Amino acid sequence: MAESNLGCGPLTIKYLVFIFNFIFFLSGIILISVGVVAQVFFSSYLQFFDGKFETPAIGLIILGTIILVVSFFGCCGAKKENVCMLRTFSMLMVMVLLCEIAAGITVAVMRPQVEQLVKKNMDDTMEQYGSPKSLVTKTWDDLQKNYHCCGTNNYTEWEGTTFGKNVTGVPDTCCKIISTGCGHNVFSVNKTETIFTDGCYTALNDSAMRNIGAIIGGAIALALLQMVGVWMSHCLVRAVKERYEIL
Repeated sequence: MAESNLGCGPLTIKYLVFIFNFIFFLSGIILISVGVVAQVFFSSYLQFFDGKFETPAIGLIILGTIILVVSFFGCCGAKKENVCMLRTFSMLMVMVLLCEIAAGITVAVMRPQVEQLVKKNMDDTMEQYGSPKSLVTKTWDDLQKNYHCCGTNNYTEWEGTTFGKNVTGVPDTCCKIISTGCGHNVFSVNKTETIFTDGCYTALNDSAMRNIGAIIGGAIALALLQMVGVWMSHCLVRAVKERYEIL
């Protein structure tokens, strides 16, 4: 390629586009990582979330992958001073930005609905707890062990369930020190000092909101980065076109 005849200002923008696309490439990798972490979290408690937040998490992974492709157009367009590739880069950036805005609005609208749904699902699935091979049982056991909690709002909710009536107590995963049968007869002998008494809903909801916050925060940071990238690519396109007009 012939040596660039761009002036000092446009040449600076050209190298800034290179730097921007490197950062953009890294942001794509970060978004994929955040999406994977969020996906694993929401998949782990699928019985409670009904897959409502799996789509945004998967969307974040797809978006990160698209960003890796978009950054390729930006790098090649800047290196070759190719107007077509730079315009393609800008167009793709704007499209991704619009998708992010739509996704952000969707998550914001869904949030209060999902909070209510999670609480209802937790209450409903407590009655289905019991079978060792049941996904509901595994999900509740994982939740109570990981968050040191018991029941939806508190441990007493187990008393009204089929499982609670059978053992006059709570699941063993409510115990501070887990052992076979450690949660049995909690209600008949009132041995609450051996179990966690706080409910799981608040802990699970807080954790979910942190994951959602990570998704939204990543999208906002990326959107700001994209606007800078679109502006720089337009400046470079204008500089390249001016150079060819002079030539």
